[in-house]
Amino acid sequence: ETEVNSLTSITADVVKSEDFVIGDDAEEQGKCRAILAALSSEEIGAMPDKNMPLRHLRAEDGEVDKAISKLKSTLKWRKEFGVSEILAGSDEMMKIFSVENATGKIYARGYDADGRAILYLKPGLENTKDEKNQMRHLVYNLERAIASSLRKSGGKVEKLNILIDFEGFSLWNAPPLSSTKETLNILQNHYPERMYRAYLCNPPGYFSVFWAMAKPFIDPVTKEKIVFCKGASGMQKVKEAFPNLEKLEFCAGGKADRVFDSKEYLSTDFSSTFDE
Repeated sequence: ETEVNSLTSITADVVKSEDFVIGDDAEEQGKCRAILAALSSEEIGAMPDKNMPLRHLRAEDGEVDKAISKLKSTLKWRKEFGVSEILAGSDEMMKIFSVENATGKIYARGYDADGRAILYLKPGLENTKDEKNQMRHLVYNLERAIASSLRKSGGKVEKLNILIDFEGFSLWNAPPLSSTKETLNILQNHYPERMYRAYLCNPPGYFSVFWAMAKPFIDPVTKEKIVFCKGASGMQKVKEAFPNLEKLEFCAGGKADRVFDSKEYLSTDFSSTFDE
């Protein structure tokens, strides 16, 4: 209780802005103040939204020091990786995305019953070798799915679902371990508390080899959110999560039959998914 009172007593003047101090109770709010007090004004100004401190706090089970370290690391990564340039959609970036997105290997389409966008990943459609541009494309789609969730829910939902379609996937076109590790690094460390569930639809038998290599790099919290969906019973899990079958793709047991159009997707509003 003493610690909570101490944290809560940190003033708004110290943290520069009360806009970022949120949480379900006084303890979380106090810890968010402590996180903000450890940041520079430049770091606070670089945060993309007011919930960022709380997401990192919850991702670290309420441990303030760890949350501060992870949040600072993410702000540094966002600056160095050029997330703002990705979101600005310059001609250079859109040229990269037009290549990376051409086969429809990653895109947002549809929502669950609570307004969380669905991000489709189709590793069997990989078409490039440039890992940096692949990760830029991933970040573009993560940010777009988040923006779509926020718009659809009226600002109440900031999470997304990931649905992985393994059609065409083989050990021959599986991503290198370095790409898998960097994808997990981005999802787990720089977008904590953003993924609601990840549904792996009908992974082939030999996927177990790839899974064995990737599993050591997946943290326990993320593992709990992964749902393997194989066969009729597996597809039922997906249908229960996404009741609007008209907007759910065939790979997940849905009825959406419109083929993905990359040019249309990249030219439509950033806070919308394909075929809305």
